[in-house]
Amino acid sequence: MHLRPAAILLALILPLAALTGCSEQVKGSATADPNAAEAPATPPSTSKKPSSSTSASKPADPTTPKQQSDVKITTKKKTTGLETCGVLKAADIEAATGGKSSADGGCIHTTTGPSTVITQMVTVPDVADQDGEKKQIEIGGNTAWQVSASKEDCQVTVMLTDDPSAITSAFSVSVLAIDDLDTCAAALKLATQGFDRIPKA
Repeated sequence: MHLRPAAILLALILPLAALTGCSEQVKGSATADPNAAEAPATPPSTSKKPSSSTSASKPADPTTPKQQSDVKITTKKKTTGLETCGVLKAADIEAATGGKSSADGGCIHTTTGPSTVITQMVTVPDVADQDGEKKQIEIGGNTAWQVSASKEDCQVTVMLTDDPSAITSAFSVSVLAIDDLDTCAAALKLATQGFDRIPKA
């Protein structure tokens, strides 16, 4: 049984839930503290140009997720005012896995028959930091990634917008199966269903 990704997801979910609660625009203006000490001037940079043996000269890996401005967005989706963990419901989870869900919403769903742990959330795209086989795909004409850490663990993340000011610009579904289940097929089905359910911008 491989539960390490589930523990990592739980560790990531709690800070992200707190982050999304702070995604409102703050009114006012920024001013310098009149009592703050002035920072010393920094000397001009003496850095040299990178040599040809540095990683800057290596060609880009086509499976590595692109910068947000490089993603393909055919259908812009709403990224604010969404329930971070409420896009998919228990009936959606049950239809995709064939199991019985023990929750009716939230970031984490568990099922029995087959035994699975499924996470869903509107989030920051973090595919570049994940271990596993990465495959760029499209959902609804938008750039998406499938990351398979193992046969039992697969995540699908779809971009909702290419707006750089959007804090949570992706929808992600992760499926971890203890029993026999095509986790990538289930994650793709759920990510597509969630993407279709999120309102257009």
